[in-house]
Amino acid sequence: MQKDYLVVGLGLAGLAFSSILEQNKRSFHIIDNNSNLSSRVIGGMYNPIILKRFSPAWKAHEMWQQSILTYQHLERKFAKTYFQPFKIFRILKSIEEQNNWSVASDKVVMKEYMTSQLVHEAISGIDAPYGFGELQNVGRVEGEQILQDYKKFALDSGLLSVEPFVYEEITFKDQLVYYKGQTYKHIVFCEGSYVTQNPYFNYLPMKVSKGEMLIVEIPDLEMTQAIKSSCFMVPLGNHLFIVGATYNWEDKTVDLTQVGQAELEEKLQSFLKLPYRILDYKAGIRPTVSDRRPLLGKHPQFPQLAILNGLGTRGIIYAPALAEILFNHLENDQTLDPDLHITRFSQEYSETNSNHSI
Repeated sequence: MQKDYLVVGLGLAGLAFSSILEQNKRSFHIIDNNSNLSSRVIGGMYNPIILKRFSPAWKAHEMWQQSILTYQHLERKFAKTYFQPFKIFRILKSIEEQNNWSVASDKVVMKEYMTSQLVHEAISGIDAPYGFGELQNVGRVEGEQILQDYKKFALDSGLLSVEPFVYEEITFKDQLVYYKGQTYKHIVFCEGSYVTQNPYFNYLPMKVSKGEMLIVEIPDLEMTQAIKSSCFMVPLGNHLFIVGATYNWEDKTVDLTQVGQAELEEKLQSFLKLPYRILDYKAGIRPTVSDRRPLLGKHPQFPQLAILNGLGTRGIIYAPALAEILFNHLENDQTLDPDLHITRFSQEYSETNSNHSI
């Protein structure tokens, strides 16, 4: 029996695309190898502002307004609450940063998130002599919980096979694609860092970075806001906080390293002046594209194959919106933004395939 889609990978991208297919009543199946290397380190922050330089992240505001609808759909589907709204306090480190914050907070888009009035109220245990810049309309999405809930739903519904994907089992005929005898209109690869092993899309300039986070308990800290300084400290409730994250471009394991832990603790101690206890850690591999833009589109030779990847550190913001954009491209031939379309790497494809075919 023919299905519309085969989705490969059930991290944030695969979840988002599968949810869009479901909402549009398309038939589909999912194959996942049960690793979700990038999803192991979901901080879940939805914050469209780059707090290092007080500027909007690329298309993050527009994408987030679209992505919210999918998360709300999933809340209704599973009768759960996944949104954890809170404010973010950015520790200001100088008078110059105070001035820069005030200027940025008056700009279009920025004013929806950055409040113009600086916060000078002291928070016991937090070192912030120049006060805080305050972000509103931000918070956290329980990304890991959504993945767990969706995976259970997909397994119970017979929509998910937990197994490695075998690229050699792909064949093409009559504008359709076959995988292990099953017929599909499209196979959509949402593999994260595993795209480097995909013979159809491994020409794309994907970079992967390891991220490590700590889960800490701070008994004496009464705070419901997130803190951003040299690292993020995100509240989980009951005096628990996520501290992260690191960037390591060499180590591809998902183990906590002494170097990573030391880096996070040093950054934490630069502003936290209270005792804390490390309870747990998380580590994962982030898929990032060389030009820091996502990867969407059909394969240049085999249009039955498509990709949704390269979400970067703001995957929780981008994933559902990009999934809907790709769906409309595949179903309705809507034009993709050149900044998203994998055709921007046509030269890399030509160079990779000039001497051999897949």
